[in-house]
Amino acid sequence: MRGISKALKIKLEVLLGNDAKLSDGAFERELYSMDIGVIPFSRLLFKTLPDLIIRPKNIEALKKIIKVADEEQIALFPRGLGSSGLGGVIPTVGGIVLDFSSLNEIDELDRENRMITVQAGARWSDIEKFLRTEELAMRAYPSSFFSTVGGWIATGGYGIGSFKFGHLQSQIEAIEVLFPSGEVKSIKQDDEAFSRFFGTEGQFGIILTATLRLRTKPIKSMPHLIYFECVEAVVTFIKDMINAGIEPYHIKYVDSAYLEKTNKLLEEKLFRERDAIVVTFEDAAEDQKFLSFAAKQGIHADEYLARYLWHERLFSMKRKGHGSTPLACEIILPLENFAPYLNRISQMAARFKVRLNVESHIIGKDDALVLVHYDSDVRELRTYLAHLTLIPLLTRLGTTFRGTPYGLGIWNAPFIHDKFDRQMLRCYKAYKHEVDPHNILNPGKFFAARTKWANIPGMLLNPAVFRLITRMVPVFSPIIAQPILKEKSTKDETALEKTVYSCVKCGNCAANCPAYLVTQDELLNPKNKLYLAKKLLEEEEIAKIDAEKVFLCLHCGMCRDVCQNDLDLLTAWSELEKRLEDRFGKPEKAIRNFVSAMEESEDYWRFIYAQKV
Repeated sequence: MRGISKALKIKLEVLLGNDAKLSDGAFERELYSMDIGVIPFSRLLFKTLPDLIIRPKNIEALKKIIKVADEEQIALFPRGLGSSGLGGVIPTVGGIVLDFSSLNEIDELDRENRMITVQAGARWSDIEKFLRTEELAMRAYPSSFFSTVGGWIATGGYGIGSFKFGHLQSQIEAIEVLFPSGEVKSIKQDDEAFSRFFGTEGQFGIILTATLRLRTKPIKSMPHLIYFECVEAVVTFIKDMINAGIEPYHIKYVDSAYLEKTNKLLEEKLFRERDAIVVTFEDAAEDQKFLSFAAKQGIHADEYLARYLWHERLFSMKRKGHGSTPLACEIILPLENFAPYLNRISQMAARFKVRLNVESHIIGKDDALVLVHYDSDVRELRTYLAHLTLIPLLTRLGTTFRGTPYGLGIWNAPFIHDKFDRQMLRCYKAYKHEVDPHNILNPGKFFAARTKWANIPGMLLNPAVFRLITRMVPVFSPIIAQPILKEKSTKDETALEKTVYSCVKCGNCAANCPAYLVTQDELLNPKNKLYLAKKLLEEEEIAKIDAEKVFLCLHCGMCRDVCQNDLDLLTAWSELEKRLEDRFGKPEKAIRNFVSAMEESEDYWRFIYAQKV
């Protein structure tokens, strides 16, 4: 792949004009070189720093970009929220990052046929807000509620409501795709190529729009929380319930560690610390059938506890801010192997001296999407790297129980043969060669991770070699896990330090920050301001022009109101501004211009009115 010359940047600026925003600042490029995962060695293996970031404002601009990229053989990396941790949106060879945050329109609502067409950059939360005044609702949605439609199509497809409605693929009527050739094609559900765009992480084309099937809005949700003696009893209950013909909207499993953590968050022991499930209904008749079925099984919790866990379904990363770095593994397992897998991983966790939390969405009569997460601390680098090795081991163990990784990206690329059979891979590779002959879309990942240094480090990510490594690591796990993670004392940390090292980059704040939503300036995005604060705390170089953007804040508190970790963001902003003012001075003129621009912005007042409504 070629780099981007100054002449080519100028050509793109002239070609796109006001139809796109181009950025090549060092700090902004650094922001786009990562996702929510913290992989300290990624920059050693790949050229993660993009050469250019482009935020197209319309489809015509996107067509122009892809034409130039194909002609010049420049790598393109489409990006939504970047809410995965597997490297699916991370650049591998520099190139151009395409930020879809401006392509977020809701194009059409077809009430008669119960369908809605949205652009790929639309967030699921945006669709939910749009439908609040309608008699229609989404069928299913991801637990990462602020992720984009295009992102969930590319990487996932299972989440809240999947037990009743299945995979996202069955809920979409059609997608509109832009190919590297410049052709735009509408692909319907019954087309042969339709399934190729789900879970393949943008390898074949750029999704422009999706037409989603909707349903009649339910009157209410009726969740039930039931405790059991062990995970085996949970699985037996779920299977018996399914065999009895009872059809809930959603089933979620949580383990005792998950409920123990919830009690700590609430600072009160409200939940029994045992294996449990939350079964949610939206149909009163099905709810009554369930109550009769489950009357003498398990221990039924009070309704308010069930409702609390149902409300928290969108905040799986919630935890008490204490500076820890979350690590996670996601895998789809046959329901019959669910309990054996959980028993095995508890043994593995003991060797690595970590406390696992497990939650799972039952996504059908036979399968479960399992999320295993635990805390480490990237500031304790040796310990963190030891804990990081546990993720591929958890994934590899899952495959021995006939499981498949939920996503691939870069870091799960060695498991591609566990996710797709050989015939499907041959089909995908042939289709990739047909529609993207110059390999400009997301190169160096998914099919095979290709690194720098003549791809010599990349050999370690070869499926066969990686399988051998994961078999050897457990033998040395006592040595690997030798540096035991010690909880850092936080009594001397300032509000800014606590906030910076407790942010999980979920994106809730970005979706509710008026300054960011109106300006679309990534440096005003609250989570990115915290990344700049991290550089400041670690005494890395910061440019004055980037520091000045921190002061362009309304201090309205909307970021704090939606923060799932309840971080003291307003105090953090005040401390950050004070530190930067001491170093660079206060940009009074820039602040005045910003406030005036916000007050004159129709988008700002429209956003404020929408929040009040």
